[in-house]
Amino acid sequence: MIDGLRLSIPQRMILLRITLIFSLIISIFLSLNLWGGYRTFPYTPILAKPLVIAPFDFILSGLAILGWLCSLFLKKERLFIFLSFVLCLILVLHDLNRLQPWFFIYNSLLAVFIFYNGRVDDPNKFTSVFIIMQLIFASVYFYCGISQLNCNFIESTYAEIINPLKTLMSERQFLFFKKMGVLVPYIFLFIGLGFTISPLRYLAITMAVCIHLLLLIFLFPSQKNTNYTLWFSNLSFIVMLTLLFSGKTKQRYFSPTFLFKMPLFYIVVAVFLMMPAFNVFNRWPDYLSSNFRSGNNSSALIMLNQNVKQKLPYYLRHFCEPRGDVYIFNFGRWSSHELHADCYPERLVFNSIYNSILNSSGCGVKDLQLIVQPKTKLLCKP
Repeated sequence: MIDGLRLSIPQRMILLRITLIFSLIISIFLSLNLWGGYRTFPYTPILAKPLVIAPFDFILSGLAILGWLCSLFLKKERLFIFLSFVLCLILVLHDLNRLQPWFFIYNSLLAVFIFYNGRVDDPNKFTSVFIIMQLIFASVYFYCGISQLNCNFIESTYAEIINPLKTLMSERQFLFFKKMGVLVPYIFLFIGLGFTISPLRYLAITMAVCIHLLLLIFLFPSQKNTNYTLWFSNLSFIVMLTLLFSGKTKQRYFSPTFLFKMPLFYIVVAVFLMMPAFNVFNRWPDYLSSNFRSGNNSSALIMLNQNVKQKLPYYLRHFCEPRGDVYIFNFGRWSSHELHADCYPERLVFNSIYNSILNSSGCGVKDLQLIVQPKTKLLCKP
């Protein structure tokens, strides 16, 4: 019989809090230009009047990191986590691109600790908080699988990830692995459900670890793979899923009725289990629905002519790609190259990038065209 990780829930929660804090800090340093300082990639503020003018917003990032570190070594750790959480909200309000999937997931899990007083003599309390964190984590895999059930996933995201295999096998073998991509969404769905069903849990853990190990290989930092935080998140997820699900995670004296008395439980159910379902109808943001790298996000084309390209700064010309008689400005490469993060797939961000290029070139709106392409609603048949 497989025993798994032999740690009590309070011990797991301590290690989980440390993992989340260091994952956030390391990820911020891996995408440093996203969080402050001088950069050419435009900000997309949600606030009409930002509280801190760029590039001095790195002060907010520094204070958030300081708060997380203080929560590890000083008393009143819940207060420091709460203050850092507020600073993270302000950072996102200053630039929507900062709402990266890993930033949302890590902060959501860490925010749960605000409602946990650290006492180990009340199994109902710490077990309920632990179950809430399990639900958040399992929902990421489940809705990631849901978002991948579209006709663009295999040809765009999946094919791009396994592209290094082309140099290691024949064309026929590569085509076979590419066709196997139809199973990936169902594997993620199984993992998300398996985490919550005891008889399937060890199989779900094994499958999840294998997927993250493969992604660590395929997404290894290179000239092409510059989203370092996405690569690093696979390490963090392996540690977190082990702490959350491996081994015995139930207490003998736990009463489920206590869980249903917690307002936090219903907030989590609404935000992580119910609202993401509306993403299919474009009624809930992608990154709040675990819909990332699925090939089913809103996208945009910025088309310009030769005249506009020549008027752009030399650095921006590097991202202009010829397509027939016009050029396509690849702002996705711009974001990956400068911010080491994916561009947030929302019209507000697309408009911000378009206006930035318009101002940089000094041309009129007739010379530059923005075409926003909504995500497809078609589901692939098994």
